[in-house]
Amino acid sequence: MGKWKTFLLVVFVSLGIALVVTGIVFYKKSNTLYPSSIPSANELKRVIFKTNGKITSPWLAHELHIRKGTDLFSLDISSMRERLETISQIRNVLIEKRYPDTLYVKINECVPMLKLVANIGGEKKLLLVGEEDGRIFSPICYGREDVLDLLPVNLVLKTDKLQFLPQEGISTVRELITILKGEFLDIFQSIKFLDLRNYDHRPGAIWSTMGLHLKNGIVVVLKPQDFHLQLMKLDYLINEKCQHNLHRVKKITISSPDNAILEYKAK
Repeated sequence: MGKWKTFLLVVFVSLGIALVVTGIVFYKKSNTLYPSSIPSANELKRVIFKTNGKITSPWLAHELHIRKGTDLFSLDISSMRERLETISQIRNVLIEKRYPDTLYVKINECVPMLKLVANIGGEKKLLLVGEEDGRIFSPICYGREDVLDLLPVNLVLKTDKLQFLPQEGISTVRELITILKGEFLDIFQSIKFLDLRNYDHRPGAIWSTMGLHLKNGIVVVLKPQDFHLQLMKLDYLINEKCQHNLHRVKKITISSPDNAILEYKAK
């Protein structure tokens, strides 16, 4: 009997241990997340990119280090937006994650109206002036053909940051260019550069004049209002009154409240 009791005790203990081990294994299995139950990574498969300007998709991908197969969830779109908005050509940016696999980027760029060459750090650099608020910016993704039709401008830069035109009243400059392009295209095409060094937007300012330096060497001085009337006078002087001795004309001042003043070159 003693041997049977010992045998039975060993059997019961073994069964107990087996039950405990089985319970532990079952518990662990029931609380384990298998790979098949974990959502797969949201791999970036496409980028939807829109802009109103010249920036290209390859430039954007290089600038933001965007790579296909990147985990969309891990992308820091706040840092991306901040990085892009430090670029002078970009006014503002919208970036969105569109699950499961798309990044949406929309850029609002400055629309250029004028171009200028400035000396920055001893190096000549092409800059553009935006038509919205006169912001000065370094062009990105612009080709030579993209700036051919932009009017060159001469102005006094009063800031090192090169972010905004020193003078306010950029809407007045835009009005002049719009009238030139729309109604006096011959004059517009004859302009060598627009001179804003004496332009002051404040009402009644002493130096509130705008200069047109023509390709034939004539300087035209305008006041910053009544552009249509002034340009009609200029068109008449060039094509009618001074047609035969235009080569002798040095300066035409139309900003005078009286009739236009003509200055001739010395013989």
